[in-house]
Amino acid sequence: MSMAHTDAAAGFGPATDTAWRLRLKEGGALLRLAIPIMLIALVNMGMSVTDTLMVSILFGTDALAAVAVGSDLYSILFYLCAGTLGGIAPFYAAAAARADAADRQRLERIGWVMVALLAALAVPAVWFAPAWLRLFGLDPALLALGQGYTRAMALTLLPMLGVMLYRTILTAAEKPKVFLKVTLVMLPLNAAGNYVLMMGAGPIPAFGPTGAGISTLLVAVASLAALVVTARRVAPAASLVADIDWRGLMAVLRVGIPIGITTATETGIFLAVTLYAATLGAADVAAHTLTLRMAGIVYAGSAAMLQAAMVRMARADSLGDARAAQAVVTSSLILSCTGGTILCLLLALGAQPLATWFFDTSAAGIAAIQVAVGLLLLLGLLEFAAYPGLAASGLLRGRKDTRAPMVYMLIAYWGIGAPVGIYLCEIQALGVTGLWIGLVTGACLTTVLTLARLLARR
Repeated sequence: MSMAHTDAAAGFGPATDTAWRLRLKEGGALLRLAIPIMLIALVNMGMSVTDTLMVSILFGTDALAAVAVGSDLYSILFYLCAGTLGGIAPFYAAAAARADAADRQRLERIGWVMVALLAALAVPAVWFAPAWLRLFGLDPALLALGQGYTRAMALTLLPMLGVMLYRTILTAAEKPKVFLKVTLVMLPLNAAGNYVLMMGAGPIPAFGPTGAGISTLLVAVASLAALVVTARRVAPAASLVADIDWRGLMAVLRVGIPIGITTATETGIFLAVTLYAATLGAADVAAHTLTLRMAGIVYAGSAAMLQAAMVRMARADSLGDARAAQAVVTSSLILSCTGGTILCLLLALGAQPLATWFFDTSAAGIAAIQVAVGLLLLLGLLEFAAYPGLAASGLLRGRKDTRAPMVYMLIAYWGIGAPVGIYLCEIQALGVTGLWIGLVTGACLTTVLTLARLLARR
């Protein structure tokens, strides 16, 4: 046996060097894709926070509560629909990797059909929400106060689903910076539109809290128009009058619907904890509010890694490049474990200073600080556990394997994590801390099951 063969067999030499070069290359590609995606999520969160703060400051707590009902319902349905549209991503990434312009156009047409179908279901559900939510015991006066905002958000679903289609296409084509530029421009426009439409200016009447919804609608329409124009520079334009590939649509839906359910499940469990926490003491509610805001910020990174892993895996899989696919798996898991560890350490070190800065030194504030420190530590553990699981889920999505991860999340969070959290909250009297331990339990189980699925498919 030659020296070169001996080195390669021992795990050294040219073969190993090439493997590590490929992993480094994939690691760089993942980061270049994930960072803009993460920034997009943070900017979108900034728009949501801007709406909340402006309504609260200008119109008070009652108006904020009225707007929150419509906003939460919109968010759940939007994430469900946006996740379903995400089923296009692995197909489109594969077409982009093959430089198949015709297939990319076919998939864009399928995407617009999905937008129309999803909007036909979701828009009426939000539009008529003030009527049917009364059946669940919500205050009719509160629903009436938020009706204008809710209906504006119902109309917003249509352009926003178009925006999400282009976000999915541009991400799958590894051009997320295009979407980021459009999103950055819309952030200050949304804030300015909020103020003008809520307070009135010149011939424009004051719409009150409804103005925030109208502003969001106008910004969504402007975003979609900008993306339609901009996307044509980086992707082939699709003819929307051509025949629709209904078989292709069903294939995309088989991948996308489980993603939508998974996304709504994950969003729903945190919303459920928020509603449950609202029945507990003031310190628990305040501490949970802070922790949830931090969760939204840190989640942007892990969600971005999921999407980046999905695109790179779909690309490697479509080209039949087993070595590249293995490099994507290794690099994704290394980066996700590193990211989860860093976030866990940062939250552990910053829990006390952050809680102290956020709350005052009154008796109620000190009680909230004590609870919040524990919750922020649990959030760190949750990120440490969930990060590699989300990356693994993205890798499976790249291979169009979405049903099993959906089932894992349903079982882990709702079947096991939720009962554990309620037991610890009520029976063991741990309050909101018990609920967050349930969330960590769900995250750990989801990651273990998803990683097992990934390793079994290697």
